Amino acid sequence: MTPLSSNLPNLSKYMSFIGLLSMIGGVLYCLTIIGAIIGVPYFIMGKRLRESAEAFAGYNASNSAGDLETAIEKQTRAFFIMYVLAIIGLVLLAIYLVVIIGILLAGGF
Repeated sequence: MTPLSSNLPNLSKYMSFIGLLSMIGGVLYCLTIIGAIIGVPYFIMGKRLRESAEAFAGYNASNSAGDLETAIEKQTRAFFIMYVLAIIGLVLLAIYLVVIIGILLAGGF
């Protein structure tokens, strides 16, 4: 089993990169008005991931319980946003499939 202190730098690096990609994706979504509905939460999620990564890096350097608590809190917020977006995506997919099947059954195509 690998010690926590050797995994935290990699975790922090990966979270920071994924957070940056999420922030860029959120900005790109915001180029359209309808896309902003998804883009703003996506950007905030990326920002929370980057904040969490910084707090994990701080915890790795100082072993401060406050840094660890902040890191986990920010990571929890990011995952909550991801959770909500995933549920919304699944609901929209289900609605889309019902509409398409309804059109096909009605002989629309």
